[in-house]
Amino acid sequence: MPDVVVVGAGPAGSAAAAVLARRGCRVVILDRARFPRPKPCGDYLNPGCVAVLDRIGAGGMVAGAAIPVPGMRIVAPDGTQATTRFSGGTGYALRRSVLDHLLVSHAAEAGAVALEEASVVRIDREAGWVCVTVERGRARDRMERYRARLVIGADGLRSKVAQMIGAGGPPLRGRFTVGGYLAGLEPAADDARAHPPGELHLASNRYCGAAYLPDGLANVTIALGRRELLTWRGSLETRYWASLRSFPGLADRVGRANLVGGLRSTGPLAFCRRRAASRGVLLAGDAAAFLDPMTGQGLYLALRGGELAAEAAAAALSNGGTTPRSLAAYERARRRAFAEALLLSRILQYLAFRPPLAAHAMRRMAAHPDLATRFIDAVGNVPGASSILHPGFVAGLLRVA
Repeated sequence: MPDVVVVGAGPAGSAAAAVLARRGCRVVILDRARFPRPKPCGDYLNPGCVAVLDRIGAGGMVAGAAIPVPGMRIVAPDGTQATTRFSGGTGYALRRSVLDHLLVSHAAEAGAVALEEASVVRIDREAGWVCVTVERGRARDRMERYRARLVIGADGLRSKVAQMIGAGGPPLRGRFTVGGYLAGLEPAADDARAHPPGELHLASNRYCGAAYLPDGLANVTIALGRRELLTWRGSLETRYWASLRSFPGLADRVGRANLVGGLRSTGPLAFCRRRAASRGVLLAGDAAAFLDPMTGQGLYLALRGGELAAEAAAAALSNGGTTPRSLAAYERARRRAFAEALLLSRILQYLAFRPPLAAHAMRRMAAHPDLATRFIDAVGNVPGASSILHPGFVAGLLRVA
């Protein structure tokens, strides 16, 4: 009988399972998919993610499969740009299908039991226990039941666990993403090096991220509003290419690229559940909250959230109870860990979609590398980075020259 059942074997669930298993807990991971499996994502891990991976013992394994990302190249709607570099450490780029497979394998090596093709259909609470009923197998023709002291719901944007405990259904508002893998997209001329930075291209109503991957392809993903996406119906690929050509920093490069495989869309993005802890249940990763991916912090929230969920679960189990009161510390820990990231995301949204402000900020960062470094360190969750959320930094970034 497991101590903890983790629903979802993505980064949050696998991180939580690995931490708990290494602490001697009996852990079962359930996921409806079979790994490796494709997953819509920007395929980018910032330095904060790397720090979490190192703490859970998976850093070397992921680094060996990825390409380092030393910073970000940010391009305003008028083509004004700044290339930033992290003050310490690096980010990484690799496909989510590879990352997730590595992480669930790491959790299994730590002692967790990982069960694929297991779809949760019911959660019940029984006298201090949480019972999870799943359908197993590709045909979903076998029913199995797992009884544990605690459940961690890390089953993504449309979390069944969140719905079953009344924490809220799927988000209704936010941007959607449309992305694909491009062959033949070369980094900008001044970025043509072994390890080019990631790219963020801004427009007045959308943005685009690009990450260069180990297999020679580039993940190029556009984020746009629901109304605009509706106008793309019936001509998704045509509108995708037209949108790429509208970004000044991409227009002269995408003509030599071609799409490998189809386009992938997901959303809506950017939400936070009413609560991330209930009696015997914790939510982590996208099941608990998701940022608009402009900041590249989605995987950080997942990995760090999984780590925090594991710490809260271990503390509750060792103290003999998983009541809402005993798990309230998890909610507080999440607020402390993610408050600045959430506020920073909102500030960046404000700046990014006002072209004159975005262009001015890029000119300031290009002229003052110290501002650029502090900015990208904060966005990249670089360990020990100083906060930029105070008037002095904002004034420096937007000061009229």
